[in-house]
Amino acid sequence: MTSEPDNPAVELSRIIAEGRISEEALQAITGIPPEKLQSLNGAGAKAGMMAFISEPPSLSNDEIRRLSILAAQLTEGMRIGDDERLTAIFESLTIECRLTLANIALLTGLDVVDVESALRDPRTVPIDKKYELAIKGSYLIGAVNRARGQ
Repeated sequence: MTSEPDNPAVELSRIIAEGRISEEALQAITGIPPEKLQSLNGAGAKAGMMAFISEPPSLSNDEIRRLSILAAQLTEGMRIGDDERLTAIFESLTIECRLTLANIALLTGLDVVDVESALRDPRTVPIDKKYELAIKGSYLIGAVNRARGQ
């Protein structure tokens, strides 16, 4: 539990301090330059380094939005159960992407009955099938995000 759960900068600083993610990884994930990310904690420079700028450049509204979403996903989002997450993968593909269960099955080589079960009640799906559903469903989500430029 954190003292400021609604502050993404505090959350990101905390998970960096805990070693859950590095500053370098945060930069690679977001594409936000390190000098802008320094404004998260107001450090201006890493310990032992001289700051050549008086104030780090400000984050844009889009960068703030993306960091807020990432902070929520890396903290609260990790508390979502695996079965709920599996269902959400296929809900996203069917609702947001307008793919049918048959589309998903044909694209991934999965059995349409297994995809249907993952949507209806993933607890009824054997663990080896859940793994295959999760991997292939996640791959499709990644493909969609790349196609959307995300």
